[in-house]
Amino acid sequence: MPPKRKHSAEAANLPPKRSRLSNLLESHERDDEDQIIASEASVSGPPSSSYPDTSNPHEDYISQNFNGAPTFSQVSDRSDCLNFTPLNVVIAEGNDLFSPLRATCDALQAVIRMETESIKNGEWARLIKMLRFHLATVENQLVKLDEDRKIDGSTPPFDSAVKESLQSYASKLKDIYNFTKNKETDTGPNSGVLGKRLQDFEDTFANYTKTLHLFVARRVEQMRNSLSQAGSVLMNNAMNAHSSRAEDINVYGVQHRQCLPGTRIKTLDAIRHWENDENSTDQMFCLLDFAGSGKSTVSKHMDLEWDRGRKLMARFFFSRDTAETMSTKRFCSVVANKFASRDETFKEVMREFENQPDYGSLSLEQQFDGFIVDPLKALNRRAILIIDALDECDNEHGHRDRLLEVISNHLSAIPHLRVLVTGRPELDIKQWAITTAGVRCTNFFDLEGNNDDVGRYIEQRLRNWPSSLQARVYDIVERAEGVFIWARIACDLLCKTKDVQAMLASLSEEVTLDHLYTIALEQSIPKDKHSRRVAVMVLEMVLALQRPLSVAEVAQLSPNPEAIEAVVNSLGSILLYKDRGDPIRLIHATLREYLTSATKSGPWFIQLGRGHYFLASGCIDLATRAEQGPGSDIEEDTFKRKEPFTEMI
Repeated sequence: MPPKRKHSAEAANLPPKRSRLSNLLESHERDDEDQIIASEASVSGPPSSSYPDTSNPHEDYISQNFNGAPTFSQVSDRSDCLNFTPLNVVIAEGNDLFSPLRATCDALQAVIRMETESIKNGEWARLIKMLRFHLATVENQLVKLDEDRKIDGSTPPFDSAVKESLQSYASKLKDIYNFTKNKETDTGPNSGVLGKRLQDFEDTFANYTKTLHLFVARRVEQMRNSLSQAGSVLMNNAMNAHSSRAEDINVYGVQHRQCLPGTRIKTLDAIRHWENDENSTDQMFCLLDFAGSGKSTVSKHMDLEWDRGRKLMARFFFSRDTAETMSTKRFCSVVANKFASRDETFKEVMREFENQPDYGSLSLEQQFDGFIVDPLKALNRRAILIIDALDECDNEHGHRDRLLEVISNHLSAIPHLRVLVTGRPELDIKQWAITTAGVRCTNFFDLEGNNDDVGRYIEQRLRNWPSSLQARVYDIVERAEGVFIWARIACDLLCKTKDVQAMLASLSEEVTLDHLYTIALEQSIPKDKHSRRVAVMVLEMVLALQRPLSVAEVAQLSPNPEAIEAVVNSLGSILLYKDRGDPIRLIHATLREYLTSATKSGPWFIQLGRGHYFLASGCIDLATRAEQGPGSDIEEDTFKRKEPFTEMI
């Protein structure tokens, strides 16, 4: 049965991740084939034909992190005669790797202390170096296993083959110790007997490390097989249960709100006039402004207005939150399907192109022709395309540049099409908008002339507040420079806090989105280390997702399922979701930028690699449960709603 969590693969250094001692000894080689296999696994340490005198780099770590385990020196009954029975008991009764390896380290330390007092040259000196090398190798294994355990909270089981090989090594360690006690009266080193015993001892240790390596390799292979065999079940149950719903939310940006009454009046009027002006030569209206200024809110407002007017229109919302919505891979098909839902003639022409078996492999330009240009030509009807958050389209591989080029080259062929574009004024976007014929480029300052709209928003949100408090908020808003998202989050925090005066003081310290996100996190999450560690874990998982999942779905992938809803509820000012079946979304793209920047977020810095690790471990666990039969399906109410942080484990 595949494991529920990744356990000893990283701990055993697969792929190799050498310690300082391992790197030092990397160049030594052995002729023995089994030793070569063992040396290839970092759990086994490097080849041991030469053992330098060196201190163990993990000694302090081991003493600080494994206190309380039954150590060899504690259970030995005499200072001049070591008792190996407790070591054999710990190995025989161990359920996981930690106690047996800790006991083996204690035994090695005790033997080294006893033997060092009477160290000699030649073979005896070789024995001490060999013991120190074995100790360093086992302690390195312990450290790596413990690092892995701290990530996912699981411990690797004690495999029977590993147990047997470790028992054999403990037995040889005892034999070597008993033999060396009689080194003054027993066979001398020149006879070769000690050399043979040391070789046998070394071969036994190599067999143990090889067995541990093979055990880890088998576990990794089991994980891979589990994912391969249950992958389709996993995708159907965990990832695609709400795929159409998740696609709508992200591609069409339905999470956005429309403008409040009395706000962005001049901007909305300008867009309406542009769209209705039959004589205008500007087929594109490009609204570029800074993050959080309300561009997508305007886009959403016009989307709803044009929808009510039964106009032929489509909207594509770019977002870095998902792999699909940050690329142009599905841009043409999504836009075409939206147009097709409003016009049967468009649908018929589009279907002819879609029936081509290889249309998915065609270039963006070819797909734009087949999915959009040709059907619109057949209609001879006014159509509107909204491209929202263009700056969120990935341009690392030139996707955004290519999209702008394709649209520009085809505009003249479809004169009845109007394209509304919103985005941040990134250099490439701004230069394209300014230099391309038929594009009107503008911003909120040019259209509105002032920031009164943010003031109106504050007034509506806080209309029941005393005038003195409203005045203080207005003073802060003046410094927000028209950032609507700042005003929204600030109002959410003010309405939720129990100490309005303290919150106002915090907000006035620095009127930036980064500072606001810090306040939201600090105020929403309890200050104890455990709560904050759990909150960071949840954010790591949410940001690492390739497409947004619901609370119930993320909980099934989490090592701490009860924490998901508690954290998301607590972070309601910056995370959006309606219920357990609704995907978790970031309130704005700037939140991702803040959390993934160590400089900006400080203690709230999100390591996406850890998020991918938690999700991968959860997928393995879910696939394992799916293989076991009924009861593994995603359910809407798998976990009951809990008050924030009251039942976290």
